Amino acid sequence: MAVKSIWLGLNFEDAAISEGKEVCTAENYALELCAREQAHLLACLAAPLFKVPAVIPGAGFISFSSAPAEEVNATRHAHAAKAQARLAYAAAKLGVSAEFHIVQEPFPHLRATLVSLAMPSDFVILARPGSFLGFERHVAEALLFTSGRPVILVPKCWARGARFQRIIVAWDNSGRAARAVGDALPLLIRAEEEVEIVSVSSESAKSIPSAGLAAHLARHCTKATVSCIPLEHGSIAGTLRAYAKKAEADLLVMGGYAHPRMLELVLGGVTSDMLTEAELPVLLSH
Repeated sequence: MAVKSIWLGLNFEDAAISEGKEVCTAENYALELCAREQAHLLACLAAPLFKVPAVIPGAGFISFSSAPAEEVNATRHAHAAKAQARLAYAAAKLGVSAEFHIVQEPFPHLRATLVSLAMPSDFVILARPGSFLGFERHVAEALLFTSGRPVILVPKCWARGARFQRIIVAWDNSGRAARAVGDALPLLIRAEEEVEIVSVSSESAKSIPSAGLAAHLARHCTKATVSCIPLEHGSIAGTLRAYAKKAEADLLVMGGYAHPRMLELVLGGVTSDMLTEAELPVLLSH
């Protein structure tokens, strides 16, 4: 299965404008994957438009100077433009075809624009959000639950690049997990050592059916194995993270879950944890 289009999203809000090796991890991951697969890179550089409110609830109309907002917006755009130049140079050096969009809009419109631009792609690549709240987290959730595309979250401390020696599939016999396996198949078939199907269960729970999935993946992959591991570290997410670290996995594949509550999207516990705590790249699919 060919991978031909990779969408990369980068954030240039104030909290993410510093430069350094960690900040470039997601873009390096995307470039390496594109170079290996001879895929096209579409990089979207988000520079949220900051506006000073003219009305503050409870205070009525208050006049503010627009100069600070203009300075903030100019700085964000400048950082995005600098990143674009850096990416364009790196892509050309690797022989990767690439196009770029600097998107500077108010947050609600910006989020919708990013989702729309990400839809025509094989994979979405983002830096893993570093906190529970914030712009990066909201964008990651929007892309995961409304773009219809699998999202790969890359930790800013990840040093091994876009390699797929050993891949772990988190399996709970659900439709979401099955969707994730299907979306990840172009990467699963590239696993050079092993694809391991891992189910987490408590001592009282029955083992989770996975023989059918193992047989299916064995038709695609060099080696597919099955493991059922006990619940440890206080949660399923903690168990998976610890197991993946011990196994030196290069990628964790899992379904992304959310629960509707009062018209808001509330993430399931495992998905929420992986969005902020995963120490390896995680492919989430909804």
